[in-house]
Amino acid sequence: MSDSRDQRSQIDGVSRRDVLRNIALALSTVAGGQLNLEAAQQVHQHVKDEKKKTGTYKPRLFNEHEFKTLGRLAELIVPPDEISGSAREAGAPEFIDLLCSQNEELAVIYTGGLMWLDGRMQKRYSVPFIEAKEDEQTAMLDLLVEAERDERERKTKGLTYEGTHHYQGFGSYGIFSPSDLGPGIVFFDWLRKMTVDAFYTSEIGIKDVGYRGNSARAKFEVPQEAIDYALKRSPFGQS
Repeated sequence: MSDSRDQRSQIDGVSRRDVLRNIALALSTVAGGQLNLEAAQQVHQHVKDEKKKTGTYKPRLFNEHEFKTLGRLAELIVPPDEISGSAREAGAPEFIDLLCSQNEELAVIYTGGLMWLDGRMQKRYSVPFIEAKEDEQTAMLDLLVEAERDERERKTKGLTYEGTHHYQGFGSYGIFSPSDLGPGIVFFDWLRKMTVDAFYTSEIGIKDVGYRGNSARAKFEVPQEAIDYALKRSPFGQS
C-alpha cells in the first residue's frame, strides 16, 4: 500500500514539474509574455506547497545576493500601500525564480540583467544595487524607464535603420546609436511585467484590486483593468 502511495506521489511530482516547465516555456513565446490567471496561480501554489513542506522557499536559480536584489526590485516596482503589501510580500521573487528556473532564456535575461544592474550601480554609486540608497535605486530605474520610452519612440517614428529601405535586415542598427542601457532595458521590461503578473495573481494582489475570479471556469484571463490598476500603482509601471 505504501509503495502505491509512493508511486502516486512520484508521478504527481513529475506531472507538476512538467506543468510548471510548460508554463515557464510558454511565457517567453506568448506575445507580451503574460500568463493567464490559472497558470499564474499554479506557480503561486507550487511555492506555497514548498513553503508548507519545508518551512521556507529555497531559490532554484538565483543565489542569495541575486534573490535579495530581486526582492528589493519587486518592492520598488509595486510598493506597499495602505491597503496591501508590496509585490515582494505577494511572492513576486519566488514566482520569478521558479519560472526562470524552468526557462533557460529567462534565466539568462535575469541573471545577466542582475549582473548588469550591479555593474551600473557600481560605476554610478560604487555599491551594488541592494546596498544603494533608495533615491539612487529609483534614479537607476527611472533611467531605464526613460531609455525604454526613447527607444520605443524612435522605432515608432522610423528613426532606426530598419525603418529605411537601404538597411532592411539590419535591425540592430539605428540612425541613432542604440542605447548603452540596452541590456538593462530588456531585463527591466521582463522584470516589470513578471512582477506585476505575480502581484495581481497573488492572494494579496487579487484582494487589493478588488477582483474575484470565477472558480467554475477552467480558464480565465485577468481583466485589463486589473493589470492597469497594478501598473498605475507602480511608480515604474508606465513607460
